[in-house]
Amino acid sequence: MANGFINKVLPTGLLQLLGDYATNHVGYVYSIGFTDALVLTNDRWKESVGGIPHNSFLVATAFNPADPASTKSEFDREVVLLRVLGPAALPSDGEMIRTRIEHNQRREDKDKFPTDQSDGYDALTQSELQFAGLECRILGTFYLEDGQLKLGSDLENYFASTRLRVYKPRAEALQQIVNHINPEKIAAMEADAKAAGFKNTPTAITIGTVRYTSTARLHRGPQEPKVKVMIQPSDFLARRTAVLGMTRTGKSNTVKTTVASVAMAAKRDGIKVGQIIFDLNGEYSNANHQDDGSSIAEVFQSDCVRYRAIDTPGFEDLRTNFYEQPAEALNLLSKLLVNDPFRNQTDLQQFLDSGLEEPDPTDMSNHKRWEQRVAVFQAILQSAGFPAPAGFVVKFPANSTVVQAVEAAGGPKPTAIGKGIYSLPVKDAAEWFQSARALNYQLRDQQKQANQPTKGFVNSSGNPWVDPMMESYLNVLARANATGTSIRGFRALVPCKDYHSAKRQGDVVKEVVGHLWNGKIVILDLSAGPVDVRTVLSRRIAQQIFDTSFRVYNSGKMPQNIVIYVEEAHNLIGKKEELTSTWPRIAKEGAKARIAFVYATQEPSSIHPNILANTENWFVTHLNNDDELKALGKFYDFADFSASLKVSQDVGFARIKTLSSPFVIPTQIDRFTPALLQAELGKLADMQSGTGK
Repeated sequence: MANGFINKVLPTGLLQLLGDYATNHVGYVYSIGFTDALVLTNDRWKESVGGIPHNSFLVATAFNPADPASTKSEFDREVVLLRVLGPAALPSDGEMIRTRIEHNQRREDKDKFPTDQSDGYDALTQSELQFAGLECRILGTFYLEDGQLKLGSDLENYFASTRLRVYKPRAEALQQIVNHINPEKIAAMEADAKAAGFKNTPTAITIGTVRYTSTARLHRGPQEPKVKVMIQPSDFLARRTAVLGMTRTGKSNTVKTTVASVAMAAKRDGIKVGQIIFDLNGEYSNANHQDDGSSIAEVFQSDCVRYRAIDTPGFEDLRTNFYEQPAEALNLLSKLLVNDPFRNQTDLQQFLDSGLEEPDPTDMSNHKRWEQRVAVFQAILQSAGFPAPAGFVVKFPANSTVVQAVEAAGGPKPTAIGKGIYSLPVKDAAEWFQSARALNYQLRDQQKQANQPTKGFVNSSGNPWVDPMMESYLNVLARANATGTSIRGFRALVPCKDYHSAKRQGDVVKEVVGHLWNGKIVILDLSAGPVDVRTVLSRRIAQQIFDTSFRVYNSGKMPQNIVIYVEEAHNLIGKKEELTSTWPRIAKEGAKARIAFVYATQEPSSIHPNILANTENWFVTHLNNDDELKALGKFYDFADFSASLKVSQDVGFARIKTLSSPFVIPTQIDRFTPALLQAELGKLADMQSGTGK
């Protein structure tokens, strides 16, 4: 038993966690419980390891690293991982403080600096003064099982007569600790990755380096090698990720690095992972000085599609073609005009509230009436000055009686394109429908005078050709109600022209989802264009992603891997949001259908608590508000970092908790470097084409 422990276990496992144990020794555990430990340390020991910063990692063990053969107890074959929380009082502290005060009161050499570290104390007193206590959180226990290193997230046992020696892990030892993943989790990651289409678990990427404090003069100085912190790209697939922090503290850099890592992992294995960024500030789609003059879009080029709600070279149009997408157009108009002072006019309100969703084509009567309303809607758009696509024609069903009556009255003559189906150039459609409206009212007046049913023109079933809904559309077009009184009509739509694009072909929502299914990176630049169109279209796109993925999932097939990134997420999944609405459902349920959700915000306290409670990955930079820190402190071990998060405003200085890691790691996140990514993409392309070395 002892020989196996010495020869096979310690050299390759626990012993490595101590590093250069002769140099790294910093103290002794003098009190311990299941959650906390108190450590006796000394200024000289601290100096030998470059200091012990706030929130730094320490390790404690009872075995003798210089003589593992002497380890007899099974209880000693473990290493306890600690985090430094702050100072701990020693019984002698009061006496030591009194000694310092009296020493300084007796000084006669006030203007002279000490010539050595004793500062005038005798050797024995100086030695006593150097001792201090540290309060530490127990993060877990490293141990070996079947020859493999494992980390438990607690302490299984402790002895009152503790024999634990404490060491500061550095260099390779620290790198092994912060990047450790238990064997069973590695197996689960591999299974999840293969289910997602990867050949193996995607290669871990470097997100940054260990950083304990804002002041990083010594623990990140020239004598201390920077220790890499790795993250697993698979941690972000079908998971929720929070990126929290004040503006200008590195949130966007973190998101860019995540987007790039997922994209590169997918490229290496030749699988499709769609990613979509709801970019409120335009920092992902456009080059800026933070990205070495480049952007996500420029790095991934043909694999990236950008959208904007205004005409911009290099961007697809995010807006809707109102003529080709009448249902979406009318819904948007209804939302845009919700506060219009003339909306309470009966015809305008009925028009805006009617909806133009296509009914079942087999319901021929309703479908024909829908086609008629769509045609009048297109005529209304033309009258309101909405540019029509080049050569656009309006198609509509009508019986021959109406067509002949309009023609006899001198109106435009439509072209018959099928049985009872006609077409007109869009510029003539308004005149034709206004003429049909006037003739219909005339016929109704005549029928009323003759004591006949006032149906006006009738269809083949003998029902009025102009039903009440159609009448409201025609009145909006003519800007007059049934009595001839002028109304606001189509002029209410004029301010909404900027929300329409005559150039767009096809439904932008379906197009975006199609790109995601093809593994593209889609960036919705929401920094330009009308605010309402961004809000409404963003929600429509998100809903379509959710519906499409769950339709595939519920059919028993495997949905596409999709990652959604949202800035200013507190506006979308706030505390008051219903969990049944689009964004909270994506955040709460999307993982089932392989939808990952990455949300960035300055206000974690405003995010719906159910969403926070189900978040697996966390990247937190600077928060300046006690309420926000209190909300964050409820999760994992972030409470240990409250003081540091409040005062440290360094860009990219984050505290990271990922699915694979059982504890928070303070990290300086690497800068997003497009040049390095482009070089890696080039090498990957060469290897996959067979030209690489």
